[in-house]
Amino acid sequence: MSENTSFIVNRIPSLTWHWLHMNQADLETLPVGTEGSLSQDIPEGITLREVDATQFSSTRTGMGTNVDRIVTESGVPVHVLETVGDAGELDNAHLDFDYVGSGAYVNAVDLSVADGTELTLVMNLRSEKDAKGTAALQTRYHVGRGARLTLVQVNYLGAGYDFLNDIGGEVDEKGDFQLIQLILGGQNNYYGSFTELSGKKANLTTDIGYIVTGDHKLDMNYVANHTGRKTNCDINADGVLRNQAEKIFRGTIDFHRGCGGSTGNELENVLLMDEGVINRTIPVILCDEEDVEGNHGASIGRLDESLMFYMQSRGMNDEEIYEMMAQARIDAVASKIPDEATREEIAKYLGEE
Repeated sequence: MSENTSFIVNRIPSLTWHWLHMNQADLETLPVGTEGSLSQDIPEGITLREVDATQFSSTRTGMGTNVDRIVTESGVPVHVLETVGDAGELDNAHLDFDYVGSGAYVNAVDLSVADGTELTLVMNLRSEKDAKGTAALQTRYHVGRGARLTLVQVNYLGAGYDFLNDIGGEVDEKGDFQLIQLILGGQNNYYGSFTELSGKKANLTTDIGYIVTGDHKLDMNYVANHTGRKTNCDINADGVLRNQAEKIFRGTIDFHRGCGGSTGNELENVLLMDEGVINRTIPVILCDEEDVEGNHGASIGRLDESLMFYMQSRGMNDEEIYEMMAQARIDAVASKIPDEATREEIAKYLGEE
């Protein structure tokens, strides 16, 4: 596709003061155009087919319609994964995206989990360690009644990669969507997710772990849209900022009229390891329904002095303490991944860093 200018992504649903420069991310140029290399390991009980981008689901996503334009204009196929009804719990599926050299890539995936079916899908995003390039991945999903989808995404991209990761989907009655994301690589990462909790007792659990170093940037926008009764969401982010890294987290829980009995929780923990980091957070709870409960909590800063003293008394220096605590935050998120091979790969990757 041709280069485009003035791309706006990750726009927060309810705008704050413009002078804060936190309402959205503005991208001047986004030259993506060819499909990234994709390999898959798909178990029985799942069908895999390709459709034209014009047949992609129209479900709203976290990053916004400009990423829709990228997928449509690129002309890449949409990889559609569908579970067979009443298949029960399936073996884990894997999609591996390998971005070669300094190219510009785009991929699109559409997931449909049938009523009563449970699926875990692991997406690994890789490039060479010193590679530079641009990649965009858009994933849409639908979780049927009483179904469960666990989507795991692990970013191992090179330190010169700019990456856009856009997610959007809907959860039906008593459906459950669990999103686990580990952001371990990349230069400038833009992540967005929008979940429509439309069915009664639909549930969303989001666990994010990240390490941002150097002068790299992480820009996030996560929205839980409660329209069904007695729905629930839990959005948890644990991260580490080092050197001159910059991060912004936008988290919105939106309670619509008619979603009585719903609950929503946001919790963010950020470890600031150096004085030069920039951390920005916008927690938002929107409410048009009386019978709901929304909560937000955050722990942002350096390690507590009493903890530092305790660890120092055990013979550890400051650098060792911070390294251990940073590793522990990522390990805590990685431990929730229901795929042993993926957990082992993450541990090996972190051990080599």
